Amino acid sequence: MKNKELCPICGEGHVTHVLDQEPATYKGQTKMLPLSHLQCDMCTSDFAGLEESRANKRAMLAFRKEVDGLLTGAEVKALRERYKINQTQAARLFGGGPVAFSKYENDDVVQSEAMDKLLRLVRKNESTFWDLVDEYGMTEELFAKAEAVAELKVFGTSTNVIRVNFGDKNEAFLLSSKVQSRTTHAVVSDDSQEQRKWK
Repeated sequence: MKNKELCPICGEGHVTHVLDQEPATYKGQTKMLPLSHLQCDMCTSDFAGLEESRANKRAMLAFRKEVDGLLTGAEVKALRERYKINQTQAARLFGGGPVAFSKYENDDVVQSEAMDKLLRLVRKNESTFWDLVDEYGMTEELFAKAEAVAELKVFGTSTNVIRVNFGDKNEAFLLSSKVQSRTTHAVVSDDSQEQRKWK
């Protein structure tokens, strides 16, 4: 069994980790948050160590994001995972610095309002995400991940030519279709057993 840490205050007792629900107030709104501290079994002192302070700060920042109407760390992570990109790729695509998304997702920092608006726009409109991918030259990198699935929404009467690349396979083909006031889906796979389908 792991020995408990000695109390840094009295030097005699041992400390135990305690997790309580405590009220926190921000901009007039109050919420019960899970806050941590250490408590000595000898002098009964309670205090927060480095680990507890970090966890408490994250809980408070998540609450602040919620009150300010910003995406929480969990929501930012869900958005990133939806598009199957890692934190480094997300930082290159959206900005904020090389470790920005690690900090956003762990609620270590609050993203700017401008960053939040960009992430919400991408969450709402998938085509915006792929426009950014194309703008920053990341198409080959992201399409190299096994299967490529493209959803194309086309409205009005027109002839559409679509070029689809299969990442590092250096393959491409052209699709031409005439559509009128309907949504077209192209599902493309690099699996030789799967046919190219139009719905």
